[in-house]
Amino acid sequence: MAYDLVSDKYDIARYIEEHGNEPSYQQKLKGLQDHYCAVRWICADGSCFYRGLGFAFLESLLGKPQDLIRLRDRVTQSRYDLLAAGFPEDVFGHYYDTFLRLVDVAETDGSIHNLLRAFNHHEVSDSAVRYLRLLTSAFLRSRADFYQPFIEDAKRVEDFCAQNVEPMTSVCDHIQIAALTQALDIPLKLEYVDSMDRAINEHIFPEGSSPYVYMLYKQNHYTLLYRKEEM
Repeated sequence: MAYDLVSDKYDIARYIEEHGNEPSYQQKLKGLQDHYCAVRWICADGSCFYRGLGFAFLESLLGKPQDLIRLRDRVTQSRYDLLAAGFPEDVFGHYYDTFLRLVDVAETDGSIHNLLRAFNHHEVSDSAVRYLRLLTSAFLRSRADFYQPFIEDAKRVEDFCAQNVEPMTSVCDHIQIAALTQALDIPLKLEYVDSMDRAINEHIFPEGSSPYVYMLYKQNHYTLLYRKEEM
């Protein structure tokens, strides 16, 4: 099976060799080797954040039954959150069921191999992404008064969600990340690399939490990172 949506884990030195040829990025990427030893590449189709976060969070919970029970409870509750946000069940039901089945894979099988296979099955993987996008939208819509000041161009939250969250090719930014990590209680550390800053910028969602998932953001793409102690 070709792992074209979520790759096998591979050495971070190879990633740096492939993506660090621009002088403005090279030294910063090399600095990642102080803490990280491996990466997974996520398909660059506009959904790399959602796909990567969904996979990596389930991966991080393998062998942790109590954490998986908490995630199952949260996903089960999300059905009511989606309904309350105005999404009919015939719109989200299939995607919701698919994500629950992925939680089943993590709970009952516990195999990284089977989880990786599932996330590289296009229909399954895309359905999981659609669930995460709709959940992000529901979270933002239900807290519209809070998020409205952070949305540019004076868009209404509903319009922002319809244009910048729900479409499969719409890229993810800070607002969507904050919403989804809160919606499913996913502790995340993001390493931001750009051509302007001299050092890597990092951000933890939610602030002060102990991360379960680590990601690199570079040129509108999110890649999964693995710390040295995880190997």
